[in-house]
Amino acid sequence: MKYWDRQEIEAMAAMRRDGKALTAIAKAWGVSRMVVAGIARRNPDLFPVRERKTEAEKAAAIEAERKAKAARLLARRKKKPAPAAIDAPIRRQVPIEAYDTQHMQLPGSPTVPFIDCGEFRCRLVLTPGGERLGPDAPCCGRPVAEGAAYCPEHQKLMYRPYERRTPAW
Repeated sequence: MKYWDRQEIEAMAAMRRDGKALTAIAKAWGVSRMVVAGIARRNPDLFPVRERKTEAEKAAAIEAERKAKAARLLARRKKKPAPAAIDAPIRRQVPIEAYDTQHMQLPGSPTVPFIDCGEFRCRLVLTPGGERLGPDAPCCGRPVAEGAAYCPEHQKLMYRPYERRTPAW
């Protein structure tokens, strides 16, 4: 146990009066926070008691911080320049019915209307681009593999094995 002389205790008390926390004082002296708390407890005449805020003061401080944060965010939002609509390239909106999947039809297998595809049949819709999809849309109709959504041939086209996937980064 270390003996603290009066000068060291007064130096700690001066740091506390300057608004330093017990943790900061302890770090400066190379001791734990509880050592400084014990010294402050034994010398109440040197260490000032911090005034506790009332509930109304706490609520007012929280409200002021919330308003300040909102003002900062609003200022940051106003600083951003508006995107130039003229310089931006025009994106073409592709409707869902525009996908061309007719090239995926397997040779020698006839198409089946979507409404007639059974539970264990390949439901890959085979349409040239631009057609509306509906119950009479032509589908593959071949038997599906166990636990798959498509027939084995279309399964290979639609999904890549996990090992072959490349990371996005």
